[in-house]
Formats: sequence, C-alpha cells, structure tokens
Amino acid sequence: MYKLQLTICLITLCLHSFLSASTSDNEFFELRKALIIKHSHTDPTFDAMMSETSFNREYWRLRLDQYMYGQYPEYHPIYDTFTQGKSFTEIYNLPKENLGPKFEVPTNLPEIPKSYFTENIHGNSHTGDHTIADDKLYIAYQGHLTDPYVAKYDLKNNTWNGPYKAGTSDLTKGDRKLDSHGRPIIEIDSKGHIHVIFGGHGGEREDGLNPLSVDTPHAGGRMKHVVSVRPHDPTEFVEVFDITPFASYTKSHKMANGDIYFFTRAGTHKSPWIYYKMENGSQRFGKPVIITWPTVQKNDPILVDTFYINPEKVSDTEIVISSLWHACNFKEEHDRTHYNRLNAYYMRLDTNTDRFYNIEGKKLPLPITLASANEYTLAYDSEKANETSFGTRPLIRENGDYAVAYEARGEGYREWRMAKYDDGKWRHGHPLPNTLNTILLDQTGNEIKAIHTLLNLKDNNQSAALVLFKSANNTFNFARAKRLDNSNKLTTQWQIDQVYFSVPSATMQMRPVNNKEGETTAVILNIRKGASQRLYLWHDGKLRAK
Repeated sequence: MYKLQLTICLITLCLHSFLSASTSDNEFFELRKALIIKHSHTDPTFDAMMSETSFNREYWRLRLDQYMYGQYPEYHPIYDTFTQGKSFTEIYNLPKENLGPKFEVPTNLPEIPKSYFTENIHGNSHTGDHTIADDKLYIAYQGHLTDPYVAKYDLKNNTWNGPYKAGTSDLTKGDRKLDSHGRPIIEIDSKGHIHVIFGGHGGEREDGLNPLSVDTPHAGGRMKHVVSVRPHDPTEFVEVFDITPFASYTKSHKMANGDIYFFTRAGTHKSPWIYYKMENGSQRFGKPVIITWPTVQKNDPILVDTFYINPEKVSDTEIVISSLWHACNFKEEHDRTHYNRLNAYYMRLDTNTDRFYNIEGKKLPLPITLASANEYTLAYDSEKANETSFGTRPLIRENGDYAVAYEARGEGYREWRMAKYDDGKWRHGHPLPNTLNTILLDQTGNEIKAIHTLLNLKDNNQSAALVLFKSANNTFNFARAKRLDNSNKLTTQWQIDQVYFSVPSATMQMRPVNNKEGETTAVILNIRKGASQRLYLWHDGKLRAK
C-alpha cells in the first residue's frame, strides 16, 4: 500500500512539474503514450487508429488527440500545456484544408415574384426562424453570404422595420464553399432583448480541440450568440461568449415561465447533442447539458454510433425529442444515398425538472447512447425493415397522444410515415395525420393530385387554408383554398379560390406563424428558382412586400 501511494505521489509530482514548465516534445509524447497504454486495455479505439493506413500519420495523430481530449478529460492539462501559444500548423504537419469550391455570388437571377422582404438568399431553401412579442413579428434568416439578418413586422399596422444584419458568419467567406449549416434562430428574453444564434459548423482549426466531442474540428465556422443592445430593437447587436464555438445546427424553444432552451450538436458528425438553458431574467446561457454521447463500435472502433435529434415544444412545460441513429466513422466516408441514418426514437424533456422520460414515463439517465436508446426509446426499427430513416420529427395525433414521424427510404421510394404508441407498443407504418382523404380542387373543379402543403388558417370553422401545390409543366403554386360542405365524413374537400403565385420550374416552402392559441395567422414563404431565392410574408389576406 505504501509503495502504491509513493508511486502515485511521484507521478503527481512529475505531472505537476510538466504542467508548470515549458516542455520538450519527448516529455509530452511520453505522458501521452502513458495515457494511451492506460486506456487501451479497455478501449480498442487507440489501437484501431494507430494501425490505420488510410491517411497519413499526422491525420490520425490529430484524430487520436481529439478522441482523447473529448473522451478522457485527464488529457486536457497535458495537451493544453504543451500546445499553449502554438498555432495549429506548429502542432500538426497537415496541409491547408480544402475549403472550396469557392462560392461566387450569382449574377444570373431568374425572375420570381416581387413581393419579397429580403435580399437574394444563398444556400439551401429555408423559411428562417421567427418569434412574436407585443404584436410584432421578428424574423431571422440566413441572408447574403449566409450572414444573419433580422426583420421586424408590425402585425397591427402592417409596417416593416429592417431587415438588419445581426452579425457576421464565418461561413461562405473568402475561399470557402457555400455552407448552410449556420442558419440563425431567434428568441426574445423576458426583458425584451433579441437573441440570435448562428454560423456554426464545427469551429475553426485555430480554436483548438473540442472538449465536448470525440470528433475533430472542421473549418466551417464558429457558432455565435448575439444580443440586441436595446429591448425590441433589431438595429444593433453585441456578441456574448457563452456557447461552444464548435457547435452545428440550431433549434430553440421559449417556455411559458420565460426559460429559453437552445439545442445544438456540440461539434461535427461524431459529437454529442447538448442543450443550453437561459433562465428567465438572464441574458446568458448556463453550462451545457449533454443529451447524447457517441460510442465506437466494438467490432470496428473506426465506426461511431451517434444521433440526429429534433426537439419540438408541445406544451408550456414539455419538449418532445425525436431522433435517429447516424452510423458514422473516423475516416469521414459517407454514403450519400442515405448517409447511414437509421431508426426513429422518442423521448420528452420535462422543463419543470429538466429530466428526460420515454413514452412509458421511465426516467432516462443521461447521456443517451445507442444501447440505451435502443432499450428505452426506440419507436421504429428501420434497420430491421431494411430501410433508412433520413429524418424524424415529433407529432401530436388528433387524440392528443404523441407520435413520431419518420422519412422512410428504400429502393425506389421515399415517403413520410408515422409511428404511434398504442396498447403499450410502438406501431409503425401509419400515414401522417391529415394526409388521408383530403381532396383539393382547382378553380374549375378538377382535382389537384400534387398537394405539397395545406395549412388551416385562423377560423373557428376551419373553412380556409393556404396551399402549396404543383400543376402542369412543373409549376409551383401558392394559393388560398375554401373548405367545401361535404356530407361524407371520411373526406375533406377544398377548392382553390385565389392563386397568389404560379412560378414554373421553382420550389416553394411555407412556415406557419401561429398566435398564442396555436392558430395560423400568417405564413412565411420561400420561393426559389435557380439562383433566385427570396422570403415573402402573407398576413391578413395579403402578401406584405417590404
């Protein structure tokens, strides 16, 4: 016992000496090697990475350093002391990252309708994010060169203020390719200050290693959090440094008590999903809570099991989270036909206690791994069905029960379905709510087959809706429809009574703007044709141009 205590003391003294003085490469690599030997007995990832020949040794040294840094916090002081004051190129002999092809701002813009409120938008189609406060609609979107912009619209006076640039994203700048991962989200705290979070796709090499991930940083851009200088005023923002710069993806929800929950992935693909909580009365987020954790596969430790999650607020105190399993790897080899996305999972967060539960009400221990997810939260086993599930989202059925929607993909098909929990079991393969037995007629009474989206408008009788549909010659249409009297209870019939836009060879998306009662009072519309892409606002029966 005495000899063991003496050994521990000597190791502690050596480590303290190492951390309190500048060290040689040899000293650092000896301590690093000791940790690898220590953990290799139970973790096969080290041997797998060190025996890999698919890339050069420096590539795998960086991978191994990041794995150790995220998986074993005891490596932090060793690595941080050795690398203090050093640039990335002084630590690793790796070539400059390929960030191209460089994005060129398009000059050939096909004509689309003029009633928009934004400049031309780059990247994937999106309808931005929005929130309402004091009858003012605040819309955040990814605009020119993927920078975040905020527009303010008065729902009573039908007047615009903005858009204003809220910050500068690192994405799509200089020699970088176009990157849409950093779309902004917007929230307004209890004091009226506007919060916008944007721009992240894994951080920068010069940010160092990510303490919340086993995956290496990607030179895609830092996640940033900016706050308006004055309440309800989108003209000026300042940055707040309270979230990880390595994060990717943005989703947030404000609860009835004023608390704000921000969900994100803590880094690139093989990273945990986390949330930050901004308590009512504060303007800063607290420490991150780790929801999921990636795990290496035992038979092949180069393969990593991780998740994609989708959180949705379903009540004043609950957030339901659907997710899928993403089978990834340290070689960054991705099957672009389905990206190895599998299964569908369900859990809920009680924001009164900040505890997670499955559909049966069982409390879930954090972080969730693939093993615990399969045991407690699995709603649909796509692997068993020989399918992939490219996306998921939480649902609420007509009877108020919760369910999970998933996008099933197989040979020659791609369709959304629902998994519902009945009689103590998850049952999959069901149609989504409100997708069966809906008939849409055009203005001459002919049935429209290609319905894209139908949204009921604010109306006690649900007698009006906004519709996106396709007509002949690949023409996308945005229209208003009226509900027809129909004695057949099994079907709902609608007829177009006004077409606002008809745009050939275009795509359209719309997102509802709901009031406190959950009724749709406005929609944000995206129209994209070639390099032309704009946002539009429909409100109170009209399109509201800037």
